[in-house]
Amino acid sequence: MIAIIIGLTIGIIVSEYQKNKWILSLINFIYTIPAITLFGFLIPFTGIGDISAIIALTIYVLLPMVRYTHSGIVNIDKNIIKAAKGMENTKLQILYKIKLPLALPRIMSAIRTMVVMTIALTGIATFIGAERLSVAIYREITTNNIVMTAAGSILIAILVIIVDFILGQIKKLTQYERHRSNFEIKVRSIFFNKKTVLRTFLIIICVFAGGQLLANSTEDIINIATKPMPEQYIIGAMLEELIEQDSNLNIELRTGVGGGTSTIQPGMEKEEFDMYPEYTGTDWMEVLKEKGVYNESSFSQLQFKYNQKYYFTWEGCMVLMILMDSCN
Repeated sequence: MIAIIIGLTIGIIVSEYQKNKWILSLINFIYTIPAITLFGFLIPFTGIGDISAIIALTIYVLLPMVRYTHSGIVNIDKNIIKAAKGMENTKLQILYKIKLPLALPRIMSAIRTMVVMTIALTGIATFIGAERLSVAIYREITTNNIVMTAAGSILIAILVIIVDFILGQIKKLTQYERHRSNFEIKVRSIFFNKKTVLRTFLIIICVFAGGQLLANSTEDIINIATKPMPEQYIIGAMLEELIEQDSNLNIELRTGVGGGTSTIQPGMEKEEFDMYPEYTGTDWMEVLKEKGVYNESSFSQLQFKYNQKYYFTWEGCMVLMILMDSCN
């Protein structure tokens, strides 16, 4: 929905003001960036999880929306526009009553393409800790469960086919034809009803804002993350059971976070995670960027540097890293 609104707005601006055609070149350039690179680029700024995934997917799927909107408006018969101007319609009236309705079939094609792309790319979002559509597939890949991986892939493919079919039927309702049933006329009138569009937009905003407030209002929750490795799944489940058994705290366990240390470490720094099982050698080399091979005698030095740089504490024989703020 966010990409539709932004893409439609940019497409209208580019088509109405020819000086802004450079925006198309900019969006084309962004589209050449691999999706996984765009996800990784956002981690330092927006952290990991659903927010980064939404931003990256919104940016990445803008191209079809902007391009189809622009081409749909620009390719309208000039005589129709001249006739509208001759009837003393304002620019806004021409845009809303003539250009957008005539360009609607192309806009629906853009939405159709964009939704299919989004569903397909959501699988990559697992690598930045977005636990949604294809997290199960990624977990099964890391545990070498071929049957479940195939089952998850087939389900996503079926979802794409169903969504594409539904949007294809909606697209047919937006096309102008001589012979049209009363049902199609009523449906089309809904698309161009200002009050209906405004109410729908407000409902979507309220639902999204309410979900974010509800997610941020939870208290006494320990967020535990694990890497996509078999032993990490086991340790994560053990931690969840032990903490809930010995305290009144609630646990939110996020298992199999894609990217491992490179994803979880920034999440720890932004306090999106409170603890996770880690390997001392990995953090010695990848996070602290220390030279030389790690050995057991370096553990006290590792603890000191982590506490000094990140205010993290290493605890337990399994080498568990915990944020200091979570221990108070």
